Order: sequence, then C-alpha cells, then structure tokens
Amino acid sequence: MEKPKAHVQQWKKDMVTQIAQELPKYETIAIINLENLPSRQSQLIRAKVKEHAKIIVTRKSLIKLAIEKTGKTDLKQLEEHMTGMPALILTNKNAFDLFQLLKANMSSAPAKTGQTAPEDIWVKAGPTPFAPGPIIGDLGAANIVAGIDGGKVVVKKDSLVVKEGDKVPAAAAAILSRLDIKPMRIGLNLIAASENGQIFMRKVLNIDVDQYVEDLKTAILNAKKLALGANILTAETVSIKLQEAHMDAKKLAIGAEILCDETKEYLIKKAEAQASALKEKVPATPVVEEKKDTTEQSPAVPSEESQSSDQEKTPDQSNDDPKGEQ
Repeated sequence: MEKPKAHVQQWKKDMVTQIAQELPKYETIAIINLENLPSRQSQLIRAKVKEHAKIIVTRKSLIKLAIEKTGKTDLKQLEEHMTGMPALILTNKNAFDLFQLLKANMSSAPAKTGQTAPEDIWVKAGPTPFAPGPIIGDLGAANIVAGIDGGKVVVKKDSLVVKEGDKVPAAAAAILSRLDIKPMRIGLNLIAASENGQIFMRKVLNIDVDQYVEDLKTAILNAKKLALGANILTAETVSIKLQEAHMDAKKLAIGAEILCDETKEYLIKKAEAQASALKEKVPATPVVEEKKDTTEQSPAVPSEESQSSDQEKTPDQSNDDPKGEQ
C-alpha cells in the first residue's frame, strides 16, 4: 500500500517557483540574517535599500527548494551559510557595493548572552576606567589579559573575547557592556554572497574603503619607485626616465664644454664670467718699466768730415789773429 503524499500548500509551491524565476535575473545573490532585528528597524532599512536591491523573506526550506530548482551549483553553496533567520537579497550591484550599502544602514548594539558574534570580538590593549579590584577577575573570565598600572586597571594586550560564529558567553557580554563596547551590528546582516559563480564571505567583503584606497596608493607608489630604481620602462616611469636621461646628457655636455642648443646659453654665460674675472685681474693700461743703461759713455770720436771742416776753417782763423797783422 502506497504512503499518502504529503499535502503541500499552493502558496508554498508558488513561492518556490517565483523565487526560482527571480534568481537568474540578478548578478549578485546574497544570504542575509535578520535575527535580532527589530521589525520597525527592518522596515526602515528595507525602504532605504529597495531602490538598489530586492529582499525576499520566507522560510529557509522554501529558499533551499528554490535554489535547487535553478540548478546552479554556485547558488547551492549559499545553503550552508543560512543561519539564524535567513533571507535573500538580489541585486545587480557587485558584492562589495552591496555590503557597503547594507553596512551604511547598520547600527551598533551591545552584545547579549547567547547571541552569535557576527565577527571576531576584540578588546584592544590600553587603559580602562576601573580601579584595582574584582574587575581583574571579571576581565580574566572573559579571556582578557589585564594588569594594574598607575593605580588603574589596564588591558595589557589585544584580547580575542568571542570568535566569529560563536555564542557570546555571559561573562563576555557583561564585561563588554561595562567597557561600553558594542560589537553587534543591527541591520541586514550579510553572511555570504554569490557573484558570477564566486562566493564572497562577509569577512572578505568587510573592508575599510578609505584605508583600502590609501593602501592601494602606497602600493602603486612603492611599485613606481621600484621600477624607477630598476630602470624598468612602463607607462608610469618612461617620462621620468627620459627626463633623467636628458638631464644626465646635458650635464655631460656642459662638463665637456660641448656647444649645442641645450648648452650654448650656459657655456656663453660661463665664458663671459671667466672673461670678466680675468679682466679684473689685468690692468687697463699696461705699465712699461724703464731700463737703466749701466754702461759708461765714451768720448765721441770725431768723424773725418768734422776733421776736414776744421782744417778748412784754420786759414781764416789765422787771418783774424791780431798777431798775424803785425
């Protein structure tokens, strides 16, 4: 005798069919957890994100049946990440943009005993407002390494209080509240997302965008410095290396006093400066030193002409002599 088939309500069949038809229309399919989300806040958040994504809230079993009906193996991987009160969110945004959208609409809340940690909960090293006393034992019970410094209780090192996915113990919930640490995120808590056949977990998607941009800039700068140092020509380094080569060639031409369009102005100025410096060292009118003649002048020897002229004058002189007249 055949067992009677279980009666499945028509609305469930329709829901599975509707979800199975919707899933292939979107690039990114994500599983979110609505556990501990107040209905009022859920409505507000869903109103803010409805322009960017479609949210489907139904029973976990129906979501699994709809995923299996699509026949997509990558979507089947999402089934293992359905925790708490799972729901589907469908969008054409990439997984990272979707996570940032949901993260922007989340608020912080204290951890309660028994809640599941959405991520690793840490207490950072540093001072506390507590005076020495039983609080040191309470901190130790929550796996927090503490001590006393300057009359105050301090956390000596970063301490992991609750691991991601674990339930929050009562001791941890109490001490986190006293430290005013609110690790829980109230909102559409994305667990995992499938984009173009690849699964992205919350831990991968949860990045600090500003810090990521700064890290990317630093990496690009370091890569550029490395390429310049190794003389690797790329689109980023070729202009700089050409400028360096141009300057080196110009310095070499100047040092060797090679006259060209790039060096003529400098070399002309250099020559003018050298000429000016030389002019200052050389006087305008050259000074000629007189040479002294140390040789003794000898008496002049009469020439033959002078001797003959003297002989011609002798008769005349005798006529004029008074003694001759006698």
